[in-house]
Amino acid sequence: MSLVSSMTRTVPRLFSWDGVSIVHLLRAIQKERSEIRSASQYITLKSNSDKISVRCSIMRLSVPANFDPDLVPQLALFPVEDVYGKLPWDVVGGGRPSYMGTPITERSLSTYVGRLAHHGIDFNYLLNASCLGNREFSRSWQKKTTRLLERLEEMGVHRLTVSTPFLLELVKRRFPSFKVKVGIYAQVDSPRRARFWSDLGADAITLESFSINRHFDRLAAIRNSVSCDLQLIANHVCLPNCALQPYHQNGFAHASDGSDGLFIDYCILRCARIRCQDPSNFIKAQWIRPEDLGRYEKMGFDSFKLLERGIPSVDLLRRVKAYGERKHSGNLADLLLSYGFREEPAKPRFWALRHFFKPFQASPFKSRALLDLARHQGMLFAKETNPVTIEASKIPEDFLSGFENRDCSASDCRSCRYCEEIASRAVRIDPAFCREALARHSDVDALLVEGGLWNV
Repeated sequence: MSLVSSMTRTVPRLFSWDGVSIVHLLRAIQKERSEIRSASQYITLKSNSDKISVRCSIMRLSVPANFDPDLVPQLALFPVEDVYGKLPWDVVGGGRPSYMGTPITERSLSTYVGRLAHHGIDFNYLLNASCLGNREFSRSWQKKTTRLLERLEEMGVHRLTVSTPFLLELVKRRFPSFKVKVGIYAQVDSPRRARFWSDLGADAITLESFSINRHFDRLAAIRNSVSCDLQLIANHVCLPNCALQPYHQNGFAHASDGSDGLFIDYCILRCARIRCQDPSNFIKAQWIRPEDLGRYEKMGFDSFKLLERGIPSVDLLRRVKAYGERKHSGNLADLLLSYGFREEPAKPRFWALRHFFKPFQASPFKSRALLDLARHQGMLFAKETNPVTIEASKIPEDFLSGFENRDCSASDCRSCRYCEEIASRAVRIDPAFCREALARHSDVDALLVEGGLWNV
């Protein structure tokens, strides 16, 4: 059901506002949904001499790009406000390594942006590297970045995401037509941080959803502190208050800025190992169930970002449909995991040689163990079956109520065990997969930490 049809079902058609029918009004709102700032929009409608206030809560989704043009018309059936993504690499860098990027050219990106626009969906180009390596203060970087922004304007891109304050100021001063969102790597988790970015000119902010999605007092305080748009990431399995996060996001930044260094995603391997050792981390991760979106909308949050870029269209559409329709039954892991899909991600020719065969940096023969571990996990490779099951039906309906009086950031999970108890009923990892995965992780850890990969 479309956004308009679902909304108009609850409002009698006879209402009019200065002679404009409610159906036409709602369609106008949908067309201009990018301008709507809060979850609760009140429209005053006139029927004869009486005025009736109708509350219209308009949920918006920000969806990852896999650059499948045939998927776009299907996305348009749901409340998708924008699709976000980027070229595999550029001078600024971003939040995923180049080897995970969909192999597209600037020409194909321009065509894709146009196709989205035809269906009323914006494209948000990611310039969300958390570290620019001090190159941002060089003439070369300035010239290349200026040219990149000019080309994006020419393509019809109107939205950007950044993670550094200097880049936000640069864009707002030199390219004021762009609407700029602050990404999660800025780690906005307090009213003070939100106000900083808002005062700097941010049009929207993605909050630090990895750690505060279930801190309702904190969310309310942030929402009340700024008037700009605020966004939450709904479907992630990142560890809350993760000690790996700064290292991880900076590694991504330098692995997508065109430099030729070997990037080994130590953090995602470590994270996968932690979850295999303790499945309760799948519950502790602060995702939002499709059924729970209304809880956040009542607080003033109606913009939700979905992950993951580059995943197969069938899996991406499943996620959009679940959140668009606010319901999902079966395996919740199908909405959350960033890898382990039956269809292999798109890769350019000689992908492994281009990104991992670097004999002057590491032993190419010993690096095979890394690729074998990634293949076993379904990272960057296809996997026939998902070894992780999170039974949606076994998660309590009032699951979020359990966090009302808990400050998870200030608590020791070992003394609480709320998530452990739910995980014991709802989460299952295939035992054979887990045994083999842990053995492979142990071998790779030794290869890295003891220096074998570099023959030192």
